[in-house]
Amino acid sequence: MIDNLNKSQYEAVTSTEGPVLIIAGPGSGKTKTLVERTVYLLSKKNVKPENIFLSTFTEKAASELISRISEKLKENNLNINLSEMYIGTLHSIFRRIIEENIESSTFYDNFKVLDDTEQLFFIYTKISYFKKLSGYNDFFKNIPCRNTWEKSKKILQWLDTLNEYGKNLKDIKTQNPSILFLKEAQQVYKNLLVDNNVIDFSTIQAELLEILVNNKNILDELNEKFRYIMIDEYQDTNNIQEKIIFLLGYKYKNICVVGDDDQAIYRFRGATTKNILKFPKRFDDNKCKHITLDTNYRSQLDIVRLCNTWISMLHWNGYRYEKTMYSTENKSISPTASVIRIGGENESSWKENLYKFIKTLYTTKKITDYSQVAFLFKSVQIQQVKELKKYFEERQIPVYSPRSKDFFEKEEIIITIASLLVYFPQTKYLVFDKVKNRTNEVFFYYQFCLENLKKIIKKDEKFYQWIVEKRKENAKENIETFPNLKTIFYSFLQFDTFKKYLNLDNNLEHEKRETHNLAIFTDILDKYESLTKISQISSENINTYLKYFFMNYIRQLREKRVDEFENKDNFPTGAIPFLTFHQSKGLEFPVVIVDSLYSIPQPQIKTYEDELKNLLNLNDNFEPHDKKPYFDLWRLYYTAFSRAQDLLVLTSIENKNGRKRLPSQTFAPLFYRAPDWQDSKNFELKYLNISPTKESNIKKYLSYSSNITLYEFCPLKYQFIKEFDFKQNKNTDTLYGIFFHKVIEKIHKYIIKHKEIPNELKIKNIVDKIVKTMHTTYQIEFEESSICKIYNSINKYLNFINPSEILASEFKVYSIEDGYILEGIFDLIRKKDNSYELIDFKSGKYSEYFIQSYKKQLALYSYLIKNEYNLPNIKTYLYFEEEENPFFEVKITEKDIENEITNFNLTADKLLNNNFPPKPFDEKCNKCDFRWFCNSRKGEM
Repeated sequence: MIDNLNKSQYEAVTSTEGPVLIIAGPGSGKTKTLVERTVYLLSKKNVKPENIFLSTFTEKAASELISRISEKLKENNLNINLSEMYIGTLHSIFRRIIEENIESSTFYDNFKVLDDTEQLFFIYTKISYFKKLSGYNDFFKNIPCRNTWEKSKKILQWLDTLNEYGKNLKDIKTQNPSILFLKEAQQVYKNLLVDNNVIDFSTIQAELLEILVNNKNILDELNEKFRYIMIDEYQDTNNIQEKIIFLLGYKYKNICVVGDDDQAIYRFRGATTKNILKFPKRFDDNKCKHITLDTNYRSQLDIVRLCNTWISMLHWNGYRYEKTMYSTENKSISPTASVIRIGGENESSWKENLYKFIKTLYTTKKITDYSQVAFLFKSVQIQQVKELKKYFEERQIPVYSPRSKDFFEKEEIIITIASLLVYFPQTKYLVFDKVKNRTNEVFFYYQFCLENLKKIIKKDEKFYQWIVEKRKENAKENIETFPNLKTIFYSFLQFDTFKKYLNLDNNLEHEKRETHNLAIFTDILDKYESLTKISQISSENINTYLKYFFMNYIRQLREKRVDEFENKDNFPTGAIPFLTFHQSKGLEFPVVIVDSLYSIPQPQIKTYEDELKNLLNLNDNFEPHDKKPYFDLWRLYYTAFSRAQDLLVLTSIENKNGRKRLPSQTFAPLFYRAPDWQDSKNFELKYLNISPTKESNIKKYLSYSSNITLYEFCPLKYQFIKEFDFKQNKNTDTLYGIFFHKVIEKIHKYIIKHKEIPNELKIKNIVDKIVKTMHTTYQIEFEESSICKIYNSINKYLNFINPSEILASEFKVYSIEDGYILEGIFDLIRKKDNSYELIDFKSGKYSEYFIQSYKKQLALYSYLIKNEYNLPNIKTYLYFEEEENPFFEVKITEKDIENEITNFNLTADKLLNNNFPPKPFDEKCNKCDFRWFCNSRKGEM
């Protein structure tokens, strides 16, 4: 069961009882150890999946763990439903726990989680609430901000900081006006979130902590449930996360934390090394087992030695676990240097040397794909890095740099914004009046957009004629409503001007970035609709709507500097990644070129905000204040250096005698100790062996309802939605069905938890909250007739059920297949007599067409439940809400199951191989967002 583990890894896997600290250096097989440890708990210790809490730092890492654990279980013929395990990022697991205990939360079902941009705009649009608070003026007198946007950003930073420290100010006694303002602001913000049923990432943590502290019964239940807790990247956890972890693991204390204090680089997000360095002291003497994984399986010996040298150059004064990494004996020793340098007397020669080096690797076939080489920088937004990117691309070396923050400088976005400006004549006074806007920076950006559109539209007469005509129509006084912005955007796609940005058939991911960026723009439009709660623009609000969109929303997004598309699963082949050091965390590349060797430790200047944080005990004072800049710099570059597998290149412009010495004194010893890349005595290219880029272990999740039905309906629509993530307009025809399903789901969860049918008052409370949720999420007001219909449907349904028969609702099951993970979510599982029944709920009436269509889905559900649990006597039903006798049994044979798995595999193979042909245009296409694009391509289909 436990294969190919070294002694330390084996000890980490089998040491399951009590607290365990695993210090895992770079390339030490940490993920493999976590996989084997989890499988060991499930198979050898017979631990139930729901008793395991396993957190990772990113969703990508969580997906990889699930895939690898599932494969390992499958290899050993173990049928275990991993969906019952609590695995994901800390935020995602905390969110799940809140949702499972929503009755004890101040939020209600189906709350929406705001991303960073949405959170900032949420505060910005509610700033009037904060302006009314006492201490507001004093706060911003001591913390100057230029405008409302900066004040909103500062409020957000402070609210997040309070949450990261688990600090609720409601009971604080103080006369300090700034602290009084923060105290009131914290409560006002929480009330605004609850009223809108939205939550942000830091508030997820604060909300869960509040639930645990105020509900002993829930805490006791979770203590019993989470018998084994594993936390990856523990060095990057913050104060409130540590509090929650120890609350959840208090009873059994089987808390295993994994991390590397040498790679603690997220202090700016509130993380503290105190958590990992002080972890053993949280337990009685000798109760915490300390295991070090110190064999580096990733990097060549020279690279491991450099990393050891670098980290030991600093005196850590006990603020580091002493360790030395060793290169594995199984890894062949490179016959030539594995650490080299590339310099240049000035920027021009530096760029030329880097270009020659990469081109040499490629032409000599030392690398077969540019993605085998990664550039790492402190920031990819500085001009020098942008110039290097431009230099490479002009010489046909593609570069992938998603964190350059130049989304609004991309041609496809410039043209889209300009087209929206032209479409509406109402924008004339916003962006065409030079006198009125002569000092407005955003005005010049819009002028720039329009100038670019003028050049391009000359080549597209159809688009020119169309948009001029639309502008004339939109100037008429008798127009009552206008299409929403997403609809207008999708209508642009019929023209050649926009078609050229839709790289649908290209297999090289980096060449699809324009398409991905347009998809991001639809997300920006979608969020604007959600923010304004306006899905249809009326003539009465058109001027206000457009003014806010162009002069506030887009303007502030430009200032925030949005990232262009970033593939979270894999870096695209065919392009060199330009990444920040933080972005590269947890990754590895055959060749790594580390720049930014100009850095020196920067002393921290104390500010009024630092004083305020000290008063509130919000500063991380664990490490000496004067040492933090040194600790942070050393950890950051250690993380960067250790990403390299076969070759580490140190690069810098060389300015030895200038005002600013390059590389800095901090890095000069390392830099000049490494041989120059043209030093044939110490670096011979012919002896260099470079590994291929490792393929991702992540498998896609595919389900019948979310993937197969959409693909079978229209592969091209599937590509737009699932592959590129274009945001659709909301289909109001399906909203009642969503309403019905949400109410049924909530009723079931209540019955499972309380073992009884809810009374009328409870049902009313459930319905009212879901009505409110639907309004917040979809901007819809249900008519009283629809709400009455729901009550009648629920009362009818409750006459058919016995609470003791219900086993599970919204039950998720996985099955690991070749190439993908098959996923299914069952509306209801119940046990009646000696049979298990799978029930799927449908709003509406029975029809034979539905029976035949849903039979495929039920066959897959039967396969999943049998595959995972081997249950006998399974019956499957469809429940049609509007029928007097709503239960319809659908008999599923083994032949049905076999046929559907075969059909599913055939379809899955097509979509996994990026086969997205358009379907013939028909009547069903007339409601599709992509109808303009498809209709314009009829001759191509």
